[in-house]
Amino acid sequence: MASFITIVLFFAYLLGLGFTATYWVRKPEHFLERLMVYAAIGLGVFPILSIILNFLHIPLDWKIFLLLSVAFPVYILIRKIQKREYHFSFRPVLRKSDLILIAALLIFAASLFMYVKGAFAYPYLEDEDPWGHAVGVKYVALEKNAYDPPTSQVGAVDTSLSYIDPYPPAYDVMMGISHQTSPEMQWTLKFFNALIISLGILFFFLFAKEFTQSSGKALLATFFLAAVPAYMSHFIWAHSLAIALLFPALYALWKIREEKNWMYIAAIMVASIWVSQNVEQPLKLTTMMLIFIIVAGITLRRSIKWELTAVGSGILLSMVWWGTMVQKYGLRNFVRYYTGDKVFSAGAEPAVSSVASSVSDAASSATSSGILQKLLSLWKSFTGAGGSASRAYSTNDFFIAKENNMINGPIGIGLVVSLLVLFGLIYVLWKYRSSIVEEKNSWLAVTLFWLIFTFWAVNGATFPVSVARGSFRSWMLLAIPVAILAAEATHVLMRIGKKFKVPAFIVLVLIVAGALFTSGIQKYKYNTTLWPTSGSFVQQAEPFEYGQWFATIPPNTPVFLYAPRDKLVIGYNAYTCVWCEDITAFRKTILEKDAKELHSFLASHQYEYLILNGAMDRKYFMGGFGENKTNELLPRRYEEIQKSGLFTPVYYKENLFLVLKVNY
Repeated sequence: MASFITIVLFFAYLLGLGFTATYWVRKPEHFLERLMVYAAIGLGVFPILSIILNFLHIPLDWKIFLLLSVAFPVYILIRKIQKREYHFSFRPVLRKSDLILIAALLIFAASLFMYVKGAFAYPYLEDEDPWGHAVGVKYVALEKNAYDPPTSQVGAVDTSLSYIDPYPPAYDVMMGISHQTSPEMQWTLKFFNALIISLGILFFFLFAKEFTQSSGKALLATFFLAAVPAYMSHFIWAHSLAIALLFPALYALWKIREEKNWMYIAAIMVASIWVSQNVEQPLKLTTMMLIFIIVAGITLRRSIKWELTAVGSGILLSMVWWGTMVQKYGLRNFVRYYTGDKVFSAGAEPAVSSVASSVSDAASSATSSGILQKLLSLWKSFTGAGGSASRAYSTNDFFIAKENNMINGPIGIGLVVSLLVLFGLIYVLWKYRSSIVEEKNSWLAVTLFWLIFTFWAVNGATFPVSVARGSFRSWMLLAIPVAILAAEATHVLMRIGKKFKVPAFIVLVLIVAGALFTSGIQKYKYNTTLWPTSGSFVQQAEPFEYGQWFATIPPNTPVFLYAPRDKLVIGYNAYTCVWCEDITAFRKTILEKDAKELHSFLASHQYEYLILNGAMDRKYFMGGFGENKTNELLPRRYEEIQKSGLFTPVYYKENLFLVLKVNY
C-alpha cells in the first residue's frame, strides 16, 4: 500500500510542478500529450527546487514538496469552478494521433517492465554506486537535508556520503523524498530508478515529435532508442536522472522559437541537469544543447540569443549549489575533489591532482611553449577518454549487440539499427547535400552534428584527441542521434518499397522485427539477468544469503556489521548511521574493544542485531589494522562476543556469517 501511495505522490509532484511551470505558455491540445509535458517539465523542476529549498535550509520533507506541487493547480481548479469555466469532455473516437501517443506509452510500459524485472531479479543492489546512493538516500530521508553533517574538521569532505555534498545531490534527494513514504530502501531505489529511465524514453518521444515535426518518425525513433543496448541499463546511479532531463531541456529550448516564455522553463531544465550529476555528464549534455541551438539557429536563420540566455541562466542558477560548495571547501580542495583526490581532510594536504597540477604549472611556467604544453595537459585532463571502463572500440562493438554487457555503461547498437544508420547517413548526405542547411532540414543537420560529437566522444580512446571525458559513458548519448537517423532511414526505405510495390507496412514490420532480434532481445537479456554486486562480499553466496536474512526483519531495523561495510545494511532495507561521527570513531578501534564495550556501545545506540562475517571482517580489518593485529585480535573478539552472554545467536549460515541479537 505504501508503495502505491508513493507512486501516486511521485506523479503528483511531477504533474503539479509541471502544470505550475508551464501555466503561462502554450501547451499541446491533446490531453495525453499535455500530461506528458507536465510530467517532463515537472521532473525538470524537482531537482533545482530541492537544491533551492536545501540552500534556504527548508526541510526536504515530502509534505513540503507535495504542498508546493499541488498548491497552484488546486488554486486554479477552485477558481475555474467558481467561475464555471471548468469543462470536462470525453471523446470516444480514436484518431491517428491518439494511437501514436498510446503506442509511445506502450514503449514506455515495455521498457519499465524490462527494467523493473531486471532490477528485482536478485535481492541485493548491484556493483558499488547503488549502495553509495542508498546511503545518501537514507541520509536525506531521515535528516531532510542534502548538506554533509558538520564534522570536527572544517572543510573536510565526508567520504561516507559518496553522493551528498560536494557531489550534486538532486538524484538522492528525489529518491530520499520517495523513501520517506516508502519504507523499503531497495524497492524505492529499484522501482523509481527504472521509472525515471523509462520516463526519459517517453520524454524523448515528446521532443522528437516537435523536433522532426512528424509523430510517426518520433515514434520510430523512440522504439529504436528503447531497443538499442547502448541506451541505459537499469543500473542505479545519478546518470538516470541527468540523461532523462536532457529531453525536457531540448523540448523547452525548441519551443522558445514559438514563444519566448519557454526560455524560463528551459533555464530551469538546464539548472536541474547541472545539479543532478557530476560535472562530466552535464558538460556533455550542455555541449549537445549548444550544438542543437547553434546548428538550428543557422539553419532556421534566426537569432539564438534567448536560447543561449536560457542555457547561461540555467548554469548560473545551478551556482546555488556549486557556489556553496566552493565557499564551503575552498577552491583548491573543491578542484582536488572533482579531479580525483576524493579522500582528503582540512588537516591533510594530498598530492595535487593532475588538473590542479596542470593549472598550477601553467601559471608558473615562464616560457610560452611551457604554458602551451601545460594548457594542453589541462585540456586532456578534462577531455581524456577516462572512466573505469573506457577503451578503444572495434566495428564489432557497434554492429554486434551482445547479451553479456557492462551493467553501468552498456555498449553496442545492433546490426539492423547500425545498417539503418549507415544507410540513413549516406542518403541524407547525398539527398540533402546542398539543402541540409535549409529550414525544413534543420533537425537533420542537428542530428548529423550530434552524431559526429557523440561518435567522437565514444571513440575518445581511439582518436588522437578526445572531445569528452568518460568514453564508455558516452554510448548512451550516441544512441540519441542513432535512433533519429534510424527512424529517417526507415521512412526512406518505406517510400522506396512503395515504388517496388512492397507495402510500407511489410517494410516496417521487417525492420522492427530485425531491430528486436539484433538489438532488443540482447538488451532485454542483459537487463534481466543476474548482475554482480559489491566487492565487499567475499563469497558468491553471501549477497543472496544476506538478502534472505534481512527479509525476515522489519524495514529500518538497526543492524550493526562488525566490518565497516555499513552501506550494505542500508541497501538491505535495515538501518545504521553511516554518517554519525561517534560510530565512525568507535570503528577505528573496534578490534581493541572487548565484548562488554561493544555491547554497551550497541545498546546505547539502540542496535538490535550484530553481524559477524569471518571472511569479510578479516578482509577489511587486515586493510585497516594490519594482518598481524587482525590475526591476533579478531579470533579472540569473536570468542568473547559469543561467550559473553550479552548477545544471542539468531541466525547462522555456515562459513558465511552469524547474526547475534543484542540483549537488553
